[in-house]
Amino acid sequence: MDVLERAQQRKTNGESILADLDLLNLWGSVGTPIIVGGLAYNLVVNPDIDIEIYCDEPDIKSGMEILASLAINPNVTHAKYSNHLDGPDQGLYFQIKYKDYEGEVWKIDMWLMAHDHPGPCAMDLVKPLVAVLDESKRRMILNLKEKAKEGNLKVASIKIYEAVIDYNIENLDEFLTWYESQSQGLTFWKPSGV
Repeated sequence: MDVLERAQQRKTNGESILADLDLLNLWGSVGTPIIVGGLAYNLVVNPDIDIEIYCDEPDIKSGMEILASLAINPNVTHAKYSNHLDGPDQGLYFQIKYKDYEGEVWKIDMWLMAHDHPGPCAMDLVKPLVAVLDESKRRMILNLKEKAKEGNLKVASIKIYEAVIDYNIENLDEFLTWYESQSQGLTFWKPSGV
Protein backbone atom coordinates (compact mmCIF):
# COMPACT_ATOMS: atom_id res chain seq x y z
CA MET A 1 0.00 0.00 0.00
CA ASP A 2 1.30 3.46 -0.95
CA VAL A 3 2.08 6.06 1.74
CA LEU A 4 -0.85 8.22 0.57
CA GLU A 5 -3.23 5.25 0.70
CA ARG A 6 -2.04 4.39 4.22
CA ALA A 7 -2.68 7.96 5.34
CA GLN A 8 -6.14 7.93 3.80
CA GLN A 9 -6.95 4.64 5.55
CA ARG A 10 -5.80 6.08 8.89
CA LYS A 11 -7.88 9.20 8.28
CA THR A 12 -10.94 7.05 7.57
CA ASN A 13 -10.30 5.06 10.78
CA GLY A 14 -9.93 8.28 12.76
CA GLU A 15 -13.19 9.65 11.38
CA SER A 16 -14.95 6.40 12.33
CA ILE A 17 -13.69 6.79 15.89
CA LEU A 18 -14.95 10.38 16.03
CA ALA A 19 -18.35 9.17 14.85
CA ASP A 20 -18.48 6.28 17.32
CA LEU A 21 -17.68 8.64 20.20
CA ASP A 22 -19.95 11.41 18.83
CA LEU A 23 -17.00 13.53 19.93
CA LEU A 24 -17.69 16.76 18.06
CA ASN A 25 -21.32 16.86 19.20
CA LEU A 26 -20.33 16.17 22.81
CA TRP A 27 -17.77 18.98 22.87
CA GLY A 28 -20.21 21.19 20.95
CA SER A 29 -22.24 21.46 24.15
CA VAL A 30 -19.22 23.15 25.80
CA GLY A 31 -17.70 25.19 23.00
CA THR A 32 -16.60 25.07 19.38
CA PRO A 33 -14.60 21.90 18.62
CA ILE A 34 -12.09 22.00 15.78
CA ILE A 35 -10.18 19.01 14.43
CA VAL A 36 -6.50 19.91 14.11
CA GLY A 37 -3.27 18.00 13.54
CA GLY A 38 -2.70 15.13 11.14
CA LEU A 39 -6.38 14.24 10.77
CA ALA A 40 -7.19 17.79 9.61
CA TYR A 41 -4.40 17.74 6.99
CA ASN A 42 -4.78 14.08 5.94
CA LEU A 43 -1.25 13.43 7.26
CA VAL A 44 -2.04 10.74 9.85
CA VAL A 45 0.81 8.33 10.60
CA ASN A 46 0.50 7.73 14.34
CA PRO A 47 -2.92 6.72 15.67
CA ASP A 48 -3.62 10.19 17.10
CA ILE A 49 -6.53 12.59 16.91
CA ASP A 50 -6.16 16.19 18.05
CA ILE A 51 -9.03 18.52 18.86
CA GLU A 52 -9.12 22.07 20.17
CA ILE A 53 -12.34 23.28 21.78
CA TYR A 54 -12.87 27.03 22.12
CA CYS A 55 -15.22 28.45 24.73
CA ASP A 56 -15.75 31.66 26.70
CA GLU A 57 -13.97 30.32 29.78
CA PRO A 58 -12.45 26.84 30.12
CA ASP A 59 -14.34 25.02 32.84
CA ILE A 60 -13.01 21.89 34.54
CA LYS A 61 -16.47 20.62 35.51
CA SER A 62 -17.83 20.77 31.94
CA GLY A 63 -14.72 19.09 30.58
CA MET A 64 -14.86 16.34 33.19
CA GLU A 65 -18.50 15.65 32.33
CA ILE A 66 -17.49 15.14 28.68
CA LEU A 67 -14.54 12.97 29.76
CA ALA A 68 -16.83 10.83 31.92
CA SER A 69 -19.31 10.34 29.07
CA LEU A 70 -16.44 9.28 26.79
CA ALA A 71 -14.97 6.90 29.39
CA ILE A 72 -18.09 4.72 29.44
CA ASN A 73 -17.65 3.82 25.77
CA PRO A 74 -16.51 0.15 25.78
CA ASN A 75 -13.67 0.98 23.35
CA VAL A 76 -12.18 3.64 25.64
CA THR A 77 -9.41 2.10 27.72
CA HIS A 78 -7.93 5.16 29.42
CA ALA A 79 -8.93 8.71 30.36
CA LYS A 80 -6.98 11.56 31.92
CA TYR A 81 -7.05 15.27 32.61
CA SER A 82 -4.54 17.98 33.50
CA ASN A 83 -4.80 21.70 34.14
CA HIS A 84 -2.44 23.89 32.11
CA LEU A 85 -4.31 27.18 32.49
CA ASP A 86 -1.32 28.78 34.23
CA GLY A 87 1.27 27.34 31.82
CA PRO A 88 2.28 28.22 28.27
CA ASP A 89 -0.56 26.10 26.79
CA GLN A 90 -3.20 28.08 28.74
CA GLY A 91 -5.83 25.38 28.56
CA LEU A 92 -7.38 22.29 30.08
CA TYR A 93 -6.08 19.04 28.63
CA PHE A 94 -8.16 15.89 28.31
CA GLN A 95 -7.03 12.61 26.79
CA ILE A 96 -8.60 9.29 26.07
CA LYS A 97 -7.24 6.13 24.52
CA TYR A 98 -9.53 4.21 22.21
CA LYS A 99 -9.02 0.64 20.94
CA ASP A 100 -10.31 0.38 17.37
CA TYR A 101 -11.82 -2.68 15.65
CA GLU A 102 -8.32 -3.85 14.60
CA GLY A 103 -7.04 -3.63 18.19
CA GLU A 104 -4.94 -0.51 17.54
CA VAL A 105 -5.00 2.02 20.37
CA TRP A 106 -5.61 5.64 19.34
CA LYS A 107 -4.65 8.59 21.53
CA ILE A 108 -7.17 11.41 21.41
CA ASP A 109 -5.89 14.74 22.73
CA MET A 110 -8.47 17.42 23.52
CA TRP A 111 -7.59 20.97 24.58
CA LEU A 112 -10.29 23.20 26.06
CA MET A 113 -9.23 26.82 25.60
CA ALA A 114 -10.66 30.32 25.72
CA HIS A 115 -11.83 32.06 22.53
CA ASP A 116 -9.29 34.80 23.27
CA HIS A 117 -6.36 32.36 23.67
CA PRO A 118 -3.21 34.29 22.65
CA GLY A 119 -1.78 31.36 20.71
CA PRO A 120 -0.15 29.61 19.21
CA CYS A 121 -3.23 27.58 18.35
CA ALA A 122 -3.21 24.58 16.03
CA MET A 123 -6.52 25.78 14.56
CA ASP A 124 -4.64 28.71 12.97
CA LEU A 125 -2.46 26.30 10.99
CA VAL A 126 -5.20 24.19 9.38
CA LYS A 127 -6.23 26.45 6.45
CA PRO A 128 -2.75 27.70 5.49
CA LEU A 129 -1.23 24.22 5.65
CA VAL A 130 -4.01 22.58 3.65
CA ALA A 131 -3.67 25.38 1.07
CA VAL A 132 -0.01 24.59 0.33
CA LEU A 133 -0.13 20.78 0.46
CA ASP A 134 0.07 19.13 -2.91
CA GLU A 135 0.58 15.41 -3.56
CA SER A 136 4.38 15.73 -3.68
CA LYS A 137 4.67 17.62 -0.38
CA ARG A 138 2.13 15.34 1.27
CA ARG A 139 4.13 12.29 0.15
CA MET A 140 7.43 13.76 1.46
CA ILE A 141 5.85 14.65 4.82
CA LEU A 142 4.28 11.23 5.22
CA ASN A 143 7.55 9.49 4.30
CA LEU A 144 9.44 11.54 6.91
CA LYS A 145 6.77 10.92 9.55
CA GLU A 146 6.82 7.17 8.85
CA LYS A 147 10.64 7.02 8.99
CA ALA A 148 10.62 8.97 12.27
CA LYS A 149 8.07 6.52 13.67
CA GLU A 150 10.10 3.50 12.50
CA GLY A 151 13.17 4.94 14.22
CA ASN A 152 11.25 5.74 17.42
CA LEU A 153 12.25 9.39 16.98
CA LYS A 154 10.28 11.88 19.04
CA VAL A 155 9.94 14.88 16.74
CA ALA A 156 7.12 17.40 16.52
CA SER A 157 5.09 16.89 13.34
CA ILE A 158 4.88 20.64 12.83
CA LYS A 159 8.67 20.67 12.42
CA ILE A 160 8.39 18.07 9.66
CA TYR A 161 5.78 20.23 7.94
CA GLU A 162 8.00 23.29 8.21
CA ALA A 163 11.09 21.41 6.95
CA VAL A 164 9.33 20.08 3.85
CA ILE A 165 7.27 23.15 3.00
CA ASP A 166 9.69 25.98 3.73
CA TYR A 167 13.06 24.22 3.30
CA ASN A 168 12.33 21.46 0.75
CA ILE A 169 13.86 18.82 3.01
CA GLU A 170 13.21 15.38 1.56
CA ASN A 171 15.10 12.80 3.62
CA LEU A 172 15.47 11.89 7.27
CA ASP A 173 19.19 12.68 7.57
CA GLU A 174 18.68 16.20 6.18
CA PHE A 175 15.71 16.64 8.45
CA LEU A 176 17.55 15.54 11.60
CA THR A 177 20.46 17.89 10.86
CA TRP A 178 18.02 20.77 10.34
CA TYR A 179 15.93 19.77 13.37
CA GLU A 180 18.91 19.92 15.74
CA SER A 181 19.29 23.63 14.95
CA GLN A 182 15.64 24.45 15.64
CA SER A 183 14.13 25.75 18.85
CA GLN A 184 11.59 23.37 20.40
CA GLY A 185 8.30 23.99 22.18
CA LEU A 186 5.35 26.10 21.14
CA THR A 187 5.65 27.70 17.70
CA PHE A 188 3.71 30.22 15.65
CA TRP A 189 5.04 28.74 12.37
CA LYS A 190 2.86 28.89 9.28
CA PRO A 191 3.84 28.15 5.67
CA SER A 192 5.77 31.01 4.05
CA GLY A 193 3.80 33.17 1.67
CA VAL A 194 0.36 32.16 2.96
